[in-house]
Amino acid sequence: MTDEAAWRTMASGLVTVRDVVRKVNRGCTKSVERAALTKVADHSAFAGLGPDGQDRGAWIAARVRSRLLDLERSASESAADRAVRCWARYIDEGLFPVELHDRHPGLIVSDTVAETPVARRTRVQSLMWAGGARGDKDSLPGVLRLAAELRTALSTGLPDGTRMDETTFKYEWDRLVTVAPEARDLLQVLARLAPEHPFSFSLLRDAGDCLPGLAELACASSAKLREACKALQSRGLLELNRDGAAVPAGIAGHVVGQVTAKQSVHWTAAVVRFLTHALRPDTHHSDSWTEWEQAYPHVLIVCEAAERDEVQLGDVAYLLDRASVYLREGIEDPEAATAIAQRAVTIASAADDPELTGDSLGNLALAHRAAGRMTDAVHASTASITHVAEKCGTNHEKYAEGLTVHAGVLAAAGQTAEAGRAHEQAVEILRALHVARPTDHIRGLLVEALNDHAAHLLSDGGSATLGAEVLAEANMLVRRGEYGWTQVTLNLARACRAAGDLVGARGHLESLRDHCVETGQNQSITQLCALVDLAEIYDELGDRRAGPTLREAHRIDNALVGALDRPPRHGRSS
Repeated sequence: MTDEAAWRTMASGLVTVRDVVRKVNRGCTKSVERAALTKVADHSAFAGLGPDGQDRGAWIAARVRSRLLDLERSASESAADRAVRCWARYIDEGLFPVELHDRHPGLIVSDTVAETPVARRTRVQSLMWAGGARGDKDSLPGVLRLAAELRTALSTGLPDGTRMDETTFKYEWDRLVTVAPEARDLLQVLARLAPEHPFSFSLLRDAGDCLPGLAELACASSAKLREACKALQSRGLLELNRDGAAVPAGIAGHVVGQVTAKQSVHWTAAVVRFLTHALRPDTHHSDSWTEWEQAYPHVLIVCEAAERDEVQLGDVAYLLDRASVYLREGIEDPEAATAIAQRAVTIASAADDPELTGDSLGNLALAHRAAGRMTDAVHASTASITHVAEKCGTNHEKYAEGLTVHAGVLAAAGQTAEAGRAHEQAVEILRALHVARPTDHIRGLLVEALNDHAAHLLSDGGSATLGAEVLAEANMLVRRGEYGWTQVTLNLARACRAAGDLVGARGHLESLRDHCVETGQNQSITQLCALVDLAEIYDELGDRRAGPTLREAHRIDNALVGALDRPPRHGRSS
């Protein structure tokens, strides 16, 4: 076969590549696109070239387009190079010859004006050596060089293995511009957020309004998110299950590679900010643990990337601090909690965030306490209140919060008297602040401090009468169902029981039990605690409801262990 004849075969194969691009740009269905790609894969021009397999057509189309664009960037104004540039526009934009002539007239150099569409088509085809037109001898070297370049491109860098290679990915990525533009930005988010681990659809929907670019539009509604994810799944770029989406292994790197290093840092920062809005901050509360169980691996991945890029470090420290509390309270893994809390302290300190540094030091102290390292716990909690005192003063609510944590650590370390004084100081600071500034925030902090002080008095040999008075003050401040109310109610029941008032204790526990049922918390640790104590009260009162109540407590306990995948605890009430 002569060089010219071989080119004519290659040219007809390139027309099939153009057809794919044109059909996709016009919004064809996936089945129409697959049929067009099959024609590419089966064309004789590409026999012996490219990979085998179901992605053969997409791989060839992407590699052809990529090589044409590379050649176009270095092309001159000669006829030979203008032919190459015509082929690049013809395929990249999916044009017919007449459209190419009209959109890019500078590529067609002629002394005469082509009056009719047929004349314009013939002129373009002549330069490109395409169709049935007689070729321009000046452009022949260009198309022959193009043929050689394409054969080389289609013979090298073939995919190895079953994962989508970069060339096939590039085909799918480029097609998204037309078929699902919002999906490209969503994929940039998920490549950083969910490589291999599914991320929750509900979190994407609920907090997607803080995502940048078109990703916000993709998450604007359940229907839009489903549409974007289906478009990505249909192109092998996303894996879906009932509850979430994950970017397949190998794809995330290709996605990140589509943007510059500076843009990549921007996307990482955006995903960190998204997580701070999407995830519940109250990780000490059992209601947040299901959400954090799903999100925890994503938090680690994103925070590690942000640390490498040195971006949004304040948010990184915040997320790690919240994660350390989840590990300590929800997973009951004090060693992992300590490691994450120490990272949070280091980053918060480097970022010069005084409030977050104090909080992180406090949670580091609690992680040490949970691990039984009391000396380290006291050291960290002392560092926390010292830091807050220096930054905020000793009459600030953050200092009072730190004192409450410090008191709990001191009590656990056996320093009962020092713990009591710390509790008293925290309560006095918050009482004064509540008089001067009676906001809900200060009121909530005062309720928490009063409750912790009372718990200390009831547990460590303090005055039970004073403990009951402190709880009564807390109960006057807190509203039913507010944060802190359940803890105050449990302790009120304890105080009544210690004073021999079993009927009063029963009343508090029944109120708490009913509240859990009313608010859908009948499978919570709060309900479990209430039922265990209530069963004991019923038993002491000779109430036949003791047995059924204890059985219900066991049922909830078993359900919680299964739901949270936690190791069994020791020393529970039986």
